Amino acid sequence: MIKRPNMSSIFSVSFWIDLGLIVLGIFLFILTVDYPEMAGTFPRLVLIMIMIVTLLDMIVTVRKPWKDKAVENTRQKDRYVSPRQQLKVFYMAGLVFVFFFLIILFGVILGAFIFMIISGWTLGYKKIKYLFISSVIITVSVHVIFKVIMKSFLPQGLIFTIIGG
Repeated sequence: MIKRPNMSSIFSVSFWIDLGLIVLGIFLFILTVDYPEMAGTFPRLVLIMIMIVTLLDMIVTVRKPWKDKAVENTRQKDRYVSPRQQLKVFYMAGLVFVFFFLIILFGVILGAFIFMIISGWTLGYKKIKYLFISSVIITVSVHVIFKVIMKSFLPQGLIFTIIGG
């Protein structure tokens, strides 16, 4: 027989944080109404995505299966982070700086493409074919969102500026 948890355990800290994020998202969305059409498109899009993900997290928090002590003990053992995993965090932080220089040299599109492949490889994803395909899809999506839909300027990079004129 499955015991129903009391209501105080359902509404955990995570639930309240999610609820606060949704309220904040709604408030910020209302503030973007005064923005010009093109200037308000991107913030509204980001706020909607944040609110959807937060709402999904809230649903998972409320509907999560209730674990017994054995599962909780296993979770505590999984919290150990190896030195190699810790090194990946610093490596990824360093890659953010490399991404900055890639943007300066090659522009946003090529810089993002190179960054996604290197960071995916660093995080342990070894299937080159899928890593390449996902990087192309994300890069094309960024290009379409910023250049085509929002008609905004993306830096070309020094190399293409010198070559192009």
